[in-house]
Amino acid sequence: MTQGPHDHVITFGVTTGTLWLQVLVVAAALTVAACALVRPFFAEQERAARVAVAWAAAVAGVLTLLLTDGLDLPRQFAVVFLAGLGVPLFLARHAEPGTTLPLRLVHHLTPWVLLAAATGASVEFARAWLGAGSDRAGILLNTGLVIAMVGLSWFAVWRPSPGRSRAVVNAVGWALASAVVAGTAHVATLTVAAG
Repeated sequence: MTQGPHDHVITFGVTTGTLWLQVLVVAAALTVAACALVRPFFAEQERAARVAVAWAAAVAGVLTLLLTDGLDLPRQFAVVFLAGLGVPLFLARHAEPGTTLPLRLVHHLTPWVLLAAATGASVEFARAWLGAGSDRAGILLNTGLVIAMVGLSWFAVWRPSPGRSRAVVNAVGWALASAVVAGTAHVATLTVAAG
């Protein structure tokens, strides 16, 4: 009795498609949020940590833009988001924020960028959580995540001076990071449910 050749190929009933990219988005977004959550407890971050967080935020933001079915804003905002993600990459590579006038100005803008991002992301998350259907919720959540990544990337490279403004900005960054954790979990749930 002879047997024919064996087929040792393992096949699955589902294809992964963009699954690995979606896992990368979730991992990068949660990494950025985790760094923002612990940031107020550290006096100063290492340059390597600032660069890593800025890159993680950029990866999460760009992949979210690529993988989403659309934004809750006009398409032109994608350019603003890409620029917003790119500036912290430049800032993270400089050791001293006050070396040139443009760097000083950008560091002074950081609290305002963070506040604007926290406001925009909160509006998108609230709209998704307070009544948007599951088809619309994904677009709102992804828009909120992109906006939040811009704010948290600026927060990661910001070097505050002592004072009350530091505590306020840290609180805004912490709240935005908490919303990102919840938003990322919701996006992951919707992605799994969509199968």
